[in-house]
Amino acid sequence: MGGWFSNPIFKNGDYPEVMKTTDPGQELGRGLPEFTESEKRRINGTYDFFGFNHYTTVLAYNLDSDSSISSFEADRGVASITDRSWPDSGSFWLKMTPFGFRRILNWLKEEYNNPPIYVTENGVSQREESDLNDTARIYYLRSYLNEALKAVQDKVDLRGYTVWTLMDNFEWATGFAERFGLHFVNYTDTSLPRIPKASAKFYASIVRCNGFPDPAAGPHPCLQQEGAEPTISPMSQEDVQFLGLTLGTTEAQTALYVLFALLLLGVCGVAFLSYKYCKRSKQKETQPGEQELNRISSF
Repeated sequence: MGGWFSNPIFKNGDYPEVMKTTDPGQELGRGLPEFTESEKRRINGTYDFFGFNHYTTVLAYNLDSDSSISSFEADRGVASITDRSWPDSGSFWLKMTPFGFRRILNWLKEEYNNPPIYVTENGVSQREESDLNDTARIYYLRSYLNEALKAVQDKVDLRGYTVWTLMDNFEWATGFAERFGLHFVNYTDTSLPRIPKASAKFYASIVRCNGFPDPAAGPHPCLQQEGAEPTISPMSQEDVQFLGLTLGTTEAQTALYVLFALLLLGVCGVAFLSYKYCKRSKQKETQPGEQELNRISSF
């Protein structure tokens, strides 16, 4: 995908040769427009920097498919898989693979003559996040930023980095289910409060220190400015009145469940007693008839 958009601008004004092939099973080349030599010269080099979004890495392998099959994988002749040992995230497509970050940055350096690079998106998602102590996200950020610093040591012209994202938001087809934010957004509250997670404090220290201070050098001044950790739950804990009692929202919810269970149990009990009562009444109604039959038989 990178070559598709980047080759014309950063390399030679045209698409990669591998994309233009029209070999059997490679239908993509037939759909690409062709640039004139004048257009190539006009397109090539029209950039200020390379904006790069990166989240994860996959393992790719050659895919030989039937030429009659039309699909994204068949057109590009490549399929991809992931390693089961790679840590999961809240998105099915996103595995935590920090090693790939340094590799792709170095590939961009070698492939496009080391352009200025700004990482415009990099982050990880979690689902059903209700704990502000998001250790998985801290692991992700620490690992990926460390690989980015290694890339800088490799002479990659990495100018900037932007985490995705500041706060939980609407994530395309998954809506609000996947949370990428450093700040928790309580969607059940109409005021939509933004509450910092532990990762917000961690990332703030990285920005303040412009990297990872060397522990061997002792406490760094930039770490002495850290703010207080989040002290409140991401979900609002307003008091509510329940049967004359003042309870927190969690306790009130539990009490409501208990009350509903007791009500359901009471309804079932009444239904059972009604059934037993009706059954016994029917038995009493049939007993006189049986006695009359017995008398007739004995006569």
